Order: sequence, then C-alpha cells, then structure tokens
Amino acid sequence: MGVRVNTGSGIDPGLVNKLIELERQPIKQIESRKKDLEEERKTFREFTQLVSNLGQSLNALRNPSDFRKLKVDSSNPDLVDATVDNLAVPGSYEIEIRHLAKTQKLLTEGFPDKDETPVGFGYMTVELDDGRRFDVDIDPDASTLQDVAKKINEANAGCKAVILNTKENLEDPNADSYRLLVISEKSGKAGKVMVDPDTTYLEFKEQMTGRNLEMLFEDVPVFDDDNSVEGLIPGLVINAKRAEPGTKITLKIDFDSEKTFESIGTFVDSYNKVSEFIDKQFQVNPQTNKAGTLSRDSTLKQLQRNLQSALQYQSNGKFRNLAEIGITSDPKTGALKLDATKVKKALADDYNGVAELFVQTENGAGFGTRMSDTVRNAQNQQTGVLGSKEREYKRTLGSFDDDIARKERAASQRAEGIKRKFAALEGLINGMNSQGQAIAARLGVASGPMPGLS
Repeated sequence: MGVRVNTGSGIDPGLVNKLIELERQPIKQIESRKKDLEEERKTFREFTQLVSNLGQSLNALRNPSDFRKLKVDSSNPDLVDATVDNLAVPGSYEIEIRHLAKTQKLLTEGFPDKDETPVGFGYMTVELDDGRRFDVDIDPDASTLQDVAKKINEANAGCKAVILNTKENLEDPNADSYRLLVISEKSGKAGKVMVDPDTTYLEFKEQMTGRNLEMLFEDVPVFDDDNSVEGLIPGLVINAKRAEPGTKITLKIDFDSEKTFESIGTFVDSYNKVSEFIDKQFQVNPQTNKAGTLSRDSTLKQLQRNLQSALQYQSNGKFRNLAEIGITSDPKTGALKLDATKVKKALADDYNGVAELFVQTENGAGFGTRMSDTVRNAQNQQTGVLGSKEREYKRTLGSFDDDIARKERAASQRAEGIKRKFAALEGLINGMNSQGQAIAARLGVASGPMPGLS
C-alpha cells in the first residue's frame, strides 16, 4: 500500500471563524437584552411625557393666582383699551381722556440740501429735563444737516434726529426744503429737550410742545408722561389712544370663564391620555397573546391608583366634587367626561365656588392642588416612582455596557488564543506533509493525503 501525503494542512479556514463566533454568543445575548430594555425605556419615557403634560395642565388649576383668569372690556376701544393680570379687582371703572401725552419736537429752518451746505459753526448744547446734557460740535464750513443728525443720534442721550425733505412749499415756493427735526424719546413734560440758542447759528423752533396725559379715572384727575398708564390700580394697564373730552368710557374687569374652561378642558384631555396609555399596556393582544411593553411594571398601576384616589376629593364648599360642576368618570374605562354646558354654567354662576373646588385655600388643598402634588411626587428625582424607575433604567443599561465591554475584552483574548493554536497546528501538519513528500520521493511512490488528515 502506497503512502499518500496532502500538500496542504487540510484545516477548514472557516472553522476558526466559527469558533470565534461561538465565543461572541454571550455578548450577542446581552446586546439583545439591552436593545429590549432600551425599547422599554423609550416607551416609559413616552409615558413620563404624558404625565409631565398632565402636571403642566394642573399648574393652571393649583393656586388662586393661577386659576383666576381675568379679562377687561372697553365700551370704546377706539379711545381706550386695557390689559389685566390676575392681581386686578373685578369691577367697572369710568374713564375720560382729556389730553394725550405728547412728545416734544424741535425743528430747524430750511436748507437746500442735507449733505453739502454747511449749517453754521460752534457747538450746540442739548439738555434734557432729567439733567442729561451733551454738546454737538459744528465745525465751520464742514458740518451739514446730515453730520449734525448723526452726532445727535450717536450720543444716544434721550433724543433722536431725522432729516425731513418737505419738498415744495406752496406758501413760499423759494423756501429750502431740508430741515432737521429733533424728537424727544420720552413723552410728557419729563421728556423736554432744550437747545441753547447762543451756541450755534443753527436755530430751532418748538414744533410740538411736550405734555402729559390728562384723564379722569372715576372723576379723579390722573396725569402721566406716557399714554400707557400702569400702577394706577393693581393689575390694570390703561392704553389711551385718542383724547375726546366729555366722552366717558367704561372699563369692565371680569372673570374670563372661557379661558378657565380651556384650562379645565386641557386637564381632562391630559388625564385621559395618561389613563388610556396605562390601560393599553395591560391589554393582551389576541394575535400575539402578549400585553404591552410595560405590563410587568408596577410603576404604572401605582401611579394610576394615586391619581384615581385624588379624583375622589370631596370639598366643603358650594361644589363638593367634580361631578357637581360637570366632570364625571366613566365606570368602565376610568376616563373623565366633561359636560361643557354644565361646567360653563358653574363658572358663570359661581366662579369663586368652582375655584375653591380646585385651588389651595385657607380651608385646605383643593382637587387641583392634590392631584398636582400627586404628579409632582411621582416625578421627584429622588423619591418618586417615575424618577426611581428612570434611575433603574440608567443603572441597568450601564451594567449591560460594562458587561459587554468586559466580555468583548475576554472574547478578543480567546480569539487570539484560538488563532495562535490553529496557526501552530497548521504549521505542524504542514511540517508532517513536507516529511511525507520527502519519504514518498525516496520510495518513488505517489504522494497523497496522510491517513486521517484529508
């Protein structure tokens, strides 16, 4: 029988890769678990966002200053309008605008152009009523209207200058049309601008005299250097638009039931989205026979119980619970139902009574405050169920990353070991094949694979 010797090692190169791949199987398993947990965390964060939206909606129903929403109506908005905040006192107020606040304006004589003709020489002193003053140097034969306007504006000292092109003057066709207008940036007497006439050949005349706003508020004379009056009574800003002496305007401040209804409606919608999300997580899909991603998480059920408990609040005021103002709970789904007609009627009949049902008062915390506290407690980063769950996700995912990195290092070391062993084995087999070929050559027999190596 002849000796057959193989010229190669006979080792399948793919075998090494398969062995290395087997070493990575535990890593793939951890990576799969990490991916599943990341998907779960993504779903959980969708839930926390819904809870956050609920908390934001409750911020408008938590405290008296947040719940109270006011509006103001003017009997003649062309003459006067106004804005209010929650500090204003509901009621009607009578106003008469006698004079609007005016801004002082000073005007020069005419010049044939704005950027060629010198306007004089010396310096011009501009003084404001608040004590500020500055000088504008006018160089002989080198200062035009444009130069003077630029220096005034660059001083940024309470007045501004513009160049007017009045064009043709029908009363005096030969009059020059370019004129410098200096305007106080503050209306009223406090915004007065004075130009010293002895320091320059550039002369001004008063085109408009600055004056204060004059009005009657409930027959009380009121003056202001601006046409927007703040601080007259808390929370009210009066905007005078046109003077019309003798005309009485009524400003009526009242509760804004529509905006309050919108806030209540936003809360109901936000609550129902949270409730619906939780319910869906525990519904079993008939096709997969599996519940939602978070069905094994007790956090959702715990928060749902806390929210439902807050819904059971009973007040000692006119309205004892939400049902009495038109908000009821569906016994099957737990979703809230809002009867818009009934809620709006309750607000119209007794706005303060509805507010007392929701807000924090001297008698204690209302429904809105209690449910808001429930959400805030859940969101607490240290002790809340949502904050604790988020920390758990972060900790577990970090542990996965550490485990993967550790196993990657170990797998890389074992892979290098496998490569070295197979390289050594391949070298040994190649050496044996070489010896077989040499023996075959001496014996004069055909070479072939060595038994057991083909």
